[in-house]
Amino acid sequence: MSIKDFVEKLFNDNTNYTTPGQATNQASSLDALSTDLYTDSKRFIYELLQNADDSPEAGKQVKVWIKAFDDVLVVAHSGKIFDERDVQGLCNVNNGTKKADASKTGYKGIGFKSVFGQSEKVTVYTNKEYFTFDSSFPFDWRWDEKKADWERISGRDFLHPWQIIPIYTEYKDVLAPVHQYLQSINATVATIIKLDNATDTFLAVQELSENVNMFLFLKNICEINFDLNEINCIEINRLGNNEVELKKNGKLAAKWLINTIHLNVPNELSLVLGDERNIPDKLLSAKNVELTLAAKIVDDGIVDLAQNEKLLYSYLPTDETKYQFSVLVNTSFLTNANREHLHAESKWNQWLFKSIAIEIFEWISILVVGQYQFQAYKLIPRDIRDDELGKHFNAGIKEAISTVAFVITKNNQLVKVENSIVDFTHLSEKEFIGEEAIKNILSDFDCTGVSCTKAFVKDSDFGNSIKSLGAGSFEL
Repeated sequence: MSIKDFVEKLFNDNTNYTTPGQATNQASSLDALSTDLYTDSKRFIYELLQNADDSPEAGKQVKVWIKAFDDVLVVAHSGKIFDERDVQGLCNVNNGTKKADASKTGYKGIGFKSVFGQSEKVTVYTNKEYFTFDSSFPFDWRWDEKKADWERISGRDFLHPWQIIPIYTEYKDVLAPVHQYLQSINATVATIIKLDNATDTFLAVQELSENVNMFLFLKNICEINFDLNEINCIEINRLGNNEVELKKNGKLAAKWLINTIHLNVPNELSLVLGDERNIPDKLLSAKNVELTLAAKIVDDGIVDLAQNEKLLYSYLPTDETKYQFSVLVNTSFLTNANREHLHAESKWNQWLFKSIAIEIFEWISILVVGQYQFQAYKLIPRDIRDDELGKHFNAGIKEAISTVAFVITKNNQLVKVENSIVDFTHLSEKEFIGEEAIKNILSDFDCTGVSCTKAFVKDSDFGNSIKSLGAGSFEL
């Protein structure tokens, strides 16, 4: 079936309500979903970017273009054109094409509805055809009773759920500059949004274009071109050595060291998730989940994160700033509907938080014996706020300290914290004293009668950090 025929079929299906009350109830729900959930004026861009990131052609990366035309914003990409299932997904609620696909980052089935928080007329372009969602469209009144009588008796205005009713649109009815632009960039899919508040939205999107780190964890997008008040081109270069370069207008803006882990979902967790509300099928049936950690690097090595960089990501950033980690973290967190905040009471998120703490220490154990050496200790996490997620993260730190060998010794071996000694005097290195004499002193000090078998930590600027985790120490 052609796009035109399918859109016209959906138009008939989605206007065929038995009563006007059903249509009005559906319309009211969609209004609340679009306007109440998506209050952030740039959140809808995140959703459209995620849709683009989930649409690569086999073996190809995706380019994105974001351009302003007076009070119209165009978000276009070079990914896969829409098929019937994709079009139907836009016209449904909680029934998107990505809900059960483990390779896709979306799963809630409501992301596209975020554009209706900014606009009452949205046009979609795909396979060189257009269809529109338009609140001002003169939908037919299909019932026997008169509209005025129904509104008087029911005490409410009649509304059509226009957000799920696609209207086939000829290209001549689309702004000519927009149509020409889409042809010139050879876009395969585009969303054309007539903005309710263009000034504020353009400012928010322009602000988004300034922060390249927002796009670090996208999987398939390689380039985002912003053409608003200013022109910015963001490039995402995924290098083969676990590094990602983010460039802005051809210049290096940030560089990140990436570590991706596939966590096996414990059977006992899968059992308890069935009792939780709001767990999507994709997570409920997951056998493993991808977790990515990112450390910021420069020519001199690993650097600490700035305060404004400490965000949690679910492929695109959430607005969650309560949890301050030593690395950027990206995984399939269970978020609220607008994906701005995490559910602290969720067993899924609690398991993820504990796993994150453990995996940071596991990564440190790899980095400390590689090119980054002692700089790896900059990533040592600290206890965070004491809510349900914080408690599990802190428990993960405690478990990792007791189980992960990440402390490097003078003979370049890795040991656990409990098996290490930090010598702040450096006397263990002197021939006239040496390691054994100090171990004897520590054994006597313990009053256990057991010979000390701990290993001396390799000298670095991180002795106090290791001592604070529970290592033995010898000092003046």
